[in-house]
Amino acid sequence: MLWSQMRLRYFKKQFCLGSLIIYVSFMVCLFIFTNPIYAKELQVGVSPLMLDLGTVKKGESVVGSFFIVTSSQDDIIVKLKSSRSNFDFFKKPINIDIVNYVSEEDSSGWVYFPENPYVLKSTEYVLNTKGGTISDWKNVNFVLNVPEDAESCYHAFKIEPTPYTTKEEASSVSIVAMVTITVKFQVAGGCEVNGNILDVMQDTSSKYIDLGVYFKNTGNATFSAYSPDVMIFYENGTLLDKQRSGYAYFTPGDIGVLNARFDPKKIVPGNYIVNTTVLYGANTTSKQVPLTIERSVVAKISTVVSKTPDGTDNTFWILLLAIILIIVGAYKFYKVEDKR
Repeated sequence: MLWSQMRLRYFKKQFCLGSLIIYVSFMVCLFIFTNPIYAKELQVGVSPLMLDLGTVKKGESVVGSFFIVTSSQDDIIVKLKSSRSNFDFFKKPINIDIVNYVSEEDSSGWVYFPENPYVLKSTEYVLNTKGGTISDWKNVNFVLNVPEDAESCYHAFKIEPTPYTTKEEASSVSIVAMVTITVKFQVAGGCEVNGNILDVMQDTSSKYIDLGVYFKNTGNATFSAYSPDVMIFYENGTLLDKQRSGYAYFTPGDIGVLNARFDPKKIVPGNYIVNTTVLYGANTTSKQVPLTIERSVVAKISTVVSKTPDGTDNTFWILLLAIILIIVGAYKFYKVEDKR
């Protein structure tokens, strides 16, 4: 009889919970389908897509400007942020003459927006451009503050606009991904992009075969570097395995490590030849070194055992006490449930 009552109470609880879930789901669906929610597309763009500020001096501030354009008739708020540019920008044909004189120093922090965010209001003024006429636009100004210790090379950064609608209405706004504008400029002075491979060494503390390519920036420009080919050869010249490293930034005079990981099942301890190539900026350098690969030594994690002052092991008694407390707690819980 008691068991039947317990089962009845359990099924009543489950029925109430299920009914609540069904009711909430019904109300949510009713709200969605009875309210006039519609999607609206918000399109905002920039012009031009690339802006050249020319040559600036260290410690100098210059003003740049571009246009934000939209096809929307509503007022739009556009928030601007600057970010680091990718070196791929300088690989384009238009920059072929300057690709060897580029600093990848992060210049996005040198940008200041006098107004941010900007408000785009519908206007009757028409802007004539090479690509046609633009009816809804706003001229955006920013200030580039070049620090005294800026690297004397070509630089670039990106400006990313993010639009928001100013109307509060029962509609969802679909924001179209915007194209960023890239700003390039040259800091006056001589630029030297150079680096060399110092050595290749193994990290024996890893359970893998981790080889580190030690690389030094010997120029006066920051650049990113990586090794597309870290190759291990037998001493007779036969290729055993090859991997690539990750990327790393190197400031002038900096010595860093480009790591490449190999499968220890493929490589046994012994003497090998390692050939590595490093790409940095638009430059390439290679080095071949003899290397003795050792068996990896993985540090063992010591197990802490509770002991009494006289050295007796207390672990068994602690576990036993924990089990007893769990059993007693479970017994009291079910006893209380039976009384309900």
